[in-house]
Amino acid sequence: MENTDYTDVFQKACLIQLSTSVWQGCCKLEESVLERIGDNSEWLKGSKDLVNQELLGPVRKSASKARNEIRRYSLPFPLNSVYLISKEALTRVDEKLQDYKEQFWDKVQDFELLFEMAKEEASGYLGDLYNEADYPMDITRKFRFEWRFLTLDIPGKSTLLPPEIYEREKEKFQSMMEETRELAISALREEFGQIINRLTEKLNKDSTQPRAIKSSMFNKMREFLDDFGTRNIFEDDVLVELSKQARALIEGVSPEGIKRNDVMLQKIKNEMNELKYSIDSAIEDMPRRKIRMAM
Repeated sequence: MENTDYTDVFQKACLIQLSTSVWQGCCKLEESVLERIGDNSEWLKGSKDLVNQELLGPVRKSASKARNEIRRYSLPFPLNSVYLISKEALTRVDEKLQDYKEQFWDKVQDFELLFEMAKEEASGYLGDLYNEADYPMDITRKFRFEWRFLTLDIPGKSTLLPPEIYEREKEKFQSMMEETRELAISALREEFGQIINRLTEKLNKDSTQPRAIKSSMFNKMREFLDDFGTRNIFEDDVLVELSKQARALIEGVSPEGIKRNDVMLQKIKNEMNELKYSIDSAIEDMPRRKIRMAM
């Protein structure tokens, strides 16, 4: 592996770890019970639902939206629930997570208000399989929404590690950071590629069909390009060049203008197809490393 100095990365980014937990609202059934009742109920499928799962849907959706928001501003990291994020985006992400945290706990509170009613409903469906002991005394404690920022650093020689252990840990750290670099570059290229692919599919539709060209098609690309400078922590020169081409291509372009001007439409289609070929080639050129999810 190339011995890359990642000191500069530490000045640009840190890690963010988001931890969310939602009460599952179900528990496993014993084999003897399964043999007796079979598998013929919406509430009993190898486990029993303790409440109507739809009641937990808003809480789960809130946690999922927060995680998607982090992904928008961050890059993948080879540890579960940990993301690499530019220091320029920290304040913005922290503020957004504060909002999502409030939304999450609002949904939890809504569920808590329905909890006793949900238990009564479960009692009617479960019959003699209903057990009050399956339900927590304090349902709020079964939910969690928290995050923390972690700084990146290479093991220092000033630590108490013996030289041989220090060298081993340093090598492991360098390997992890190289994997992070590959994951980050690959993720940005693939995200950009997906945007380009969707746009070219719309533009290349049969000309006899109505042209469903909307502002949102270009807005997604503009959003990516606006955030790219902050997210390009590992300075992918290939994607920098492609992003410049993309910005120049859509500069001043409007859906209405394309619909009314066949010459402009054909020009955009040709250049977008060339851009698609370039980004597809850039994705193919990336090494395929097995993602390691634990240290």
